[in-house]
Amino acid sequence: MNKAYVTVGAPGSGKSSWARKFAKENSAVVIEGDALEGSTWIDTHDSIVETLEQHTGETVILDGTHFSTDFRLGALITLKSYGWDHIAAVIVHPPVEVCISQNAMRSRMVPRNVITEMHRRVAKSLKKIEKEGFTEVIYIT
Repeated sequence: MNKAYVTVGAPGSGKSSWARKFAKENSAVVIEGDALEGSTWIDTHDSIVETLEQHTGETVILDGTHFSTDFRLGALITLKSYGWDHIAAVIVHPPVEVCISQNAMRSRMVPRNVITEMHRRVAKSLKKIEKEGFTEVIYIT
């Protein structure tokens, strides 16, 4: 079974920390959109697809905010098209104050208003995530 994990959460929520720890413990490959080269969203998407092609058959983690149903649907379609058949959404959704606090410790900080808005949008979109087509939905506390 080809397993993939799609992280969901605002900046500073702990998604990347979870992804690194899980990858180390489970020999998974972390594909972090922010770390891939690309001056535009299309370039970044192309880099993600290239990386997925290189790791077909391995356990992968798509590490990103995936804060909307549309973004998650795109991830699901892409992963399924490359043969992943077990795709889990990993929800990391602490209180917004935690995200803002953890963001302050990053070398590349995200503006507070962006975190607040993304946190709000994640919370709103989670109401229907169980029906989006993921094999499983995992909540990290």
